[in-house]
Amino acid sequence: MTYRVQLCEFNVLMGNVTFLPLVSGLLQGAAQRNDRIRQQCEFLPFRFHVQPLEQVLKDMGPVDVAAFSVSMWNEQLSLNTARAIKEANPECIILFGGVQVPYDAQRYFDEHPYIDVTVRGEGEDTFTLLLERIIEGRGFDGVPGISWKEINGQVVREPLEAHPSRDLDEYPSPYLSGLYDQLMANNPHIEFQAIIETNRGCPYGCTFCNWGKGGLSEKYRFHSLERVQAEIRWFAENNIRYVFNADSNFGAHRRDSEIAQYLVDTKQEFGFPEKFRTCYGKNTDEKIFAIAQLFHAYELEKGITISPQSYNPETLSHIKRKNIKLETMGTLQRRFNEAEIPVYSELILGLPGETLESWRKGIEVMLCSGLKNQLFLYFCELYENTEMTHPDYIQRHQIRSIRLPVNEIHASVRNSALVSEYYDMVVSTATMPQADWERAVIFNWTTMLLHSMKAGFFWLAWMHDRFGVDYIAIIDALIAGEWPEAQQSWMQSVYISDCRAHLGRMLTGQGRGVEKPEYGEIYWEPEEVGFVQICQQTDRVYDELAAFTSWFLTQQGVAFDPEEMREAILYQKLRLPTLHPPAELNIAFDYNLPQYFDRITGNEPIAVARQPQTLIIEERLFDPDDLKTFMRKNVLWGRKSGANILQAQWRNDSGLELEKRAANA
Repeated sequence: MTYRVQLCEFNVLMGNVTFLPLVSGLLQGAAQRNDRIRQQCEFLPFRFHVQPLEQVLKDMGPVDVAAFSVSMWNEQLSLNTARAIKEANPECIILFGGVQVPYDAQRYFDEHPYIDVTVRGEGEDTFTLLLERIIEGRGFDGVPGISWKEINGQVVREPLEAHPSRDLDEYPSPYLSGLYDQLMANNPHIEFQAIIETNRGCPYGCTFCNWGKGGLSEKYRFHSLERVQAEIRWFAENNIRYVFNADSNFGAHRRDSEIAQYLVDTKQEFGFPEKFRTCYGKNTDEKIFAIAQLFHAYELEKGITISPQSYNPETLSHIKRKNIKLETMGTLQRRFNEAEIPVYSELILGLPGETLESWRKGIEVMLCSGLKNQLFLYFCELYENTEMTHPDYIQRHQIRSIRLPVNEIHASVRNSALVSEYYDMVVSTATMPQADWERAVIFNWTTMLLHSMKAGFFWLAWMHDRFGVDYIAIIDALIAGEWPEAQQSWMQSVYISDCRAHLGRMLTGQGRGVEKPEYGEIYWEPEEVGFVQICQQTDRVYDELAAFTSWFLTQQGVAFDPEEMREAILYQKLRLPTLHPPAELNIAFDYNLPQYFDRITGNEPIAVARQPQTLIIEERLFDPDDLKTFMRKNVLWGRKSGANILQAQWRNDSGLELEKRAANA
């Protein structure tokens, strides 16, 4: 008998871009090492991206074994597909694995009785053994790492393999063995991205993540350098533009520097891959800095991630990140600033132990550290098989969440024909009531508009540096809207109002992404929408900001020079890309603010002085009616790289040319 085997790994489709199905390729490649499986199993074409259920079933046809790699973005489609397959052929064996499948499978089997086997941990050897048992007509008892149902409905949970192989090269590479050749040939309209793993494992036990102890893979195991280099070369030869690295802590191992150099050499030779995205190590310094410098020099990385997740010691203890040194992150950030390498940092709202006050203080610490590029303020989400989803942990920290539909930021807007997917987002804990969480959300979106989107980056830095005002005090006052005519301002009547309305929609179960078809058929963040709105009406917004600044500084009892304030806000406005660029690209300043802002995040800051200078800004022209191109270039491509502001130079007009540098932020 020949068994028709279908591997399903429904990846997100972003326009015409999606990832090659790495898990499916690894499973098939491992299974086909077995002679009997090669002879008796017909592997059907991979189901590799999200589609309407009817189309999936139509393309698939009759199936004897269906295996699903399940993640947050494809769980419901996988479940619906499996149920339909079982209804059409009750004899079909349904296998489920992946991060979304509970290790304690009793509830999963009760809710989804059409599933026959669930797999926890790695799947290559397990999948091979399961196919062998199916071919032999034997039961599944004794197969390591699975849960399965006996005839009486009792769920059996088999123990994991005690000592998995340390040699990952024993599993064939789906890239090098040709498993994707036909897939790519049959789908010339799709631009494929790729995932590479140079090792497996993570020594950290963060409670919100299932990568380390939660993922059953605490110790590192490695692919050989020869295998890694061969896969990188395959990416280049097949014009793969974007490669995501699935390592947990890239840069933590000495050989990672060799891998980085090989990526650079390959890009120089072939032009591909164009970008390499990775998660960097948490407790290393020199190796990461050297790799980041190399990637930046050859434009392989949009930006370097430094992610403390929280600055609250109690929270770090609760989420088991106390062994990750915050001072290392701070040192790296300063060094990246000096080298003008884009950095983006991440904090997570809603972690246990965090209060509204500690959250705001953490943002203040981050902004005061001189972060030049991006601050991403994320929502805490609950992922299956993490310590944070354990009932005892939830009860101890009084975690409450809401279920939201998945609409992935910067991914294609999901059409109504697709099965809806869902995830759980934390909205309150024992230390952060929901009302405080809601205040923090509005604060986050406003902070990211001003700092991360750069709509107020220079202005905020000037206010903080010149007058010693806390960043959070400025942002609080702007949100409160108590200055004269605030309620008619763009910030209050449009942005804050829209943010509150969007938050209200989220709390009633609608998705997190903002749909704006005029900006592109993808989901946007609220601060990104605010950014383009400012770029369409810079005169109004910055005139209102000047009124707020004058009022705020007066309320603070601060003496200030109105002309200096006017020029500081003018500088801020001029650095923002706009749909209506100024006619003059050389703008005279009475103060040395162009040089001042150039130096403000470096190690050699200068004082503001009355000294004539000229700001020379980059010319970047856009069709005022083509908002999609504007958003694509300035937000989608430019946010993490720092290209969402105009490049600028300055010259000293005192008769002596002192310096002419790019003023980047």
